Amino acid sequence: MQLIEIDLVKLQPPQAAFNAALQFQQQHPQGSLSWQLEDHNIRFAEVGCDCWIKVGSVPDASLIVEPLGQVERMIVASPKLLEAYGSPQSPAALEELPGVALEPFEGGQIPLTHPKGETVAISPSIRMSTNNIFALRQATLAGLGLSVMPRWFIEDDLKNQRLIDLLPEWRAPKLTINVASLPGRHQPRRLRSFLKSLRTAVPKIPGVE
Repeated sequence: MQLIEIDLVKLQPPQAAFNAALQFQQQHPQGSLSWQLEDHNIRFAEVGCDCWIKVGSVPDASLIVEPLGQVERMIVASPKLLEAYGSPQSPAALEELPGVALEPFEGGQIPLTHPKGETVAISPSIRMSTNNIFALRQATLAGLGLSVMPRWFIEDDLKNQRLIDLLPEWRAPKLTINVASLPGRHQPRRLRSFLKSLRTAVPKIPGVE
């Protein structure tokens, strides 16, 4: 059997992308998988990985970048925060609540869009900023502030009302899930097979289009 070694670097992508990697490894039990988590941009050649799954743009023009889907994002808060501040009924009312920001996607202003095409920008007072989505979720659950979260990541929190979708008709800008790899002539068969699995799995994630 041919040994399959897949080295990946991942920046905060959906859990289902990781599940796809596990399924791929299970289908190729003779292979091995190295899955590394990084919260910053990498130098692809220095890391020496086969592919890089990243939410957001890939700042390396030498790589082949393929979009796998777009992430739906919403403004959420915990019931604890709403007990203290009340439930906002409009985008302007969101500014009365403190916020928690995910860098580099959110900062002083958060643009929101309505299905009818109306766009507004809100500027909540940011209590905390982080580049880690797990820390963002924990801070939001603790009632530190509202935040912009991807639906795939908090689906269970929404169902169990640990987090509340504050304005269901308003959404933050979507982010693209990209997979980056070296040009085709440098792609081994193991990588081509893995990329094929990703193209099937990622669009099936709830909250990904």
